[in-house]
Amino acid sequence: MGYTEYIKNCLESEPSKNSVEEAYKVLPAFMKQDTETGKKENYNAIRDRFKAINEEFYAAGQEKVTAKNGLYLLSLIDTMSVMSQEIFEHYKYFESLYKKALKEILSCYKEETGMFAVKADQAVDGSNPLDMAATFMISCAVLKGCRMRAILSEKYLEIGKTLYETAAAMAAEEGITQMPQEMKLAYDEYQKTV
Repeated sequence: MGYTEYIKNCLESEPSKNSVEEAYKVLPAFMKQDTETGKKENYNAIRDRFKAINEEFYAAGQEKVTAKNGLYLLSLIDTMSVMSQEIFEHYKYFESLYKKALKEILSCYKEETGMFAVKADQAVDGSNPLDMAATFMISCAVLKGCRMRAILSEKYLEIGKTLYETAAAMAAEEGITQMPQEMKLAYDEYQKTV
């Protein structure tokens, strides 16, 4: 199965099957392809898919798993980065989803640790350790949102930088020599802000 067929299958699947993970893997690429060669005719389908994912993501009783929040933020900001802002209504819709997701996860941010735990809405302890990879993902999403002016740099840039710096310090402390993908993405965005 080719990549285009894979994207099409994911878009036609039920919302529960088309998870945040699938949104991150597929929807930004599909948006880019549609913007560049598809005459923007699938913007409504992509918007509908995000709407379904958003409803499922915020369903009652959902745990705030930091990595899942990070992927959701990245899928939204990456999709916004490749879409045409001339389609203002759609761009603003994605921006509103991004801001809502960012507000939700940042409500769990603890300044004393400078990072997020695996379960964002619970205290850091032995069964809920700090999540370096997820912190990098959220840092990347915040820094990219600032760079794209989707959110106010005056309000969020320092948070994005702190998240990156704290997670990078933890990686150095743990002797991680190979840069994980999440760290590389965050590092690229961090370099664009300094």
